[in-house]
Amino acid sequence: MGWLSMTASGMAPHATPKAYLDAQFTFPPDLDKGRTTGLRVLKSSVRSGAWYAACQSYEADGTSLVFAAICLIRWNPKARDGYVFAYKDMEESMGPYRYDCPASILDLLDPPRNEHAAQWREHCRQRLALTSRRKPRPGDTLVLAEALTFTDGHSERTFRVVASGKKTRLCRMSDGVGVRITNLMSRAWTIVPPPADPYVS
Repeated sequence: MGWLSMTASGMAPHATPKAYLDAQFTFPPDLDKGRTTGLRVLKSSVRSGAWYAACQSYEADGTSLVFAAICLIRWNPKARDGYVFAYKDMEESMGPYRYDCPASILDLLDPPRNEHAAQWREHCRQRLALTSRRKPRPGDTLVLAEALTFTDGHSERTFRVVASGKKTRLCRMSDGVGVRITNLMSRAWTIVPPPADPYVS
């Protein structure tokens, strides 16, 4: 399925992507319309341009299945053309290439229905394991598992973490150039803390 775009009035009465999608994925069975299955959102979260949800499909006889639904989202309340919100929906058995799903949602899911869903969950768990590490702090050395090639053609995998006002930034170890690494927390890396001060016991 492609992207569906809408204006703020098209989202009404919902003011945020999360509220809108929570409502879209919640409906009862309706035999008059030939819909024998209902759907409810048990838990949802928006992060890194995607909506993740543990959704429970249920039948009139009480059988149910909890699976992960994912919507890629674009949210721009100041869009000049008035189309402030767009989304593209999918679910875990389609093997989506987004892995920011929180553990609190993954923990609610029933066993995966196919290999695509199983692999997607494993990728999400692997990412959670990576991001459970502490964030880099000034003075640390950050070492990527694989070197990155930047737009200036320079490749580097070791960076010094330095303070920049109230924030931190990364500088390439080889030449000191400050860089920004996209999706840093989803990459494999290790931290080498600064050496201990021998004069502090």
